[in-house]
This record gives sequence, structure tokens and C-alpha cells, in this order.
Amino acid sequence: MRGEWGKIGARMYIPTQEERYSKAARLTLMLCIIAPSALVTWLLGAPLGQAFAAFLLPISVLLEKLADFNSMAAASISAIVQFVVFLWLAYNRRLTPKQRLTVAITWGMLFALILRIIIYQATLGQ
Repeated sequence: MRGEWGKIGARMYIPTQEERYSKAARLTLMLCIIAPSALVTWLLGAPLGQAFAAFLLPISVLLEKLADFNSMAAASISAIVQFVVFLWLAYNRRLTPKQRLTVAITWGMLFALILRIIIYQATLGQ
């Protein structure tokens, strides 16, 4: 028995905006944060493993310059801060799935921009 998919004027289910964005899983949020910085560093020739850790650099470099941390301590603090913010983002029930995705994309793109500025400043100094 065929459904009504082939008929003209058949009813079609169109999901609401809330239903479409509710599929944004935690992995998607994480990739929205990590992927922009990874792409920036990978295109500049960094190995893939270092490229996926590049999203830690903006906070890490800030801590190294302003608070005089060594690089391992700064990277650890950056990882902890970003992990806590990610958990808040992923489990916050007051934000809609669309708002979560928007925050994650904005966060990832902002950190990619900051990373690109850091790399540009480093190449000017050479």
C-alpha cells in the first residue's frame, strides 16, 4: 500500500524550528567550538593532533602573557575553563537548542579569529 507521498496536495509534515534544532547533540556543540581553530592551524601547516588542541591557545596565550604562567599550566587552566563553560552550555535548560548552537558557533569562530590574530602577531615579530 502506497502512502500519499506521490499525490499532489498530499499533507506533508514540516518540523518546527524547535524540533529541527533539538537534534544538536553535545558532539555537534563540541565540534562547533573546536573545528574553526583546528582549521585555522591545520591550514597553516600544523599536524592534526596539534590543530585539534588549538582552541586552547587564546586563553592560554593570555594567561602566559598577563599572569606569567608557564605554557603547561596555562593550557591546563584554559582546558578547565573551557570544559566548565562547555558543560554549562550543554546542560543549561534555560537555553533553547538553537541558542546553544548559536553560542557554540560564536565561541568557536571568536576563538579562531583570536588565534588568527595571535598567529599574525607572531609572524610580524619574526
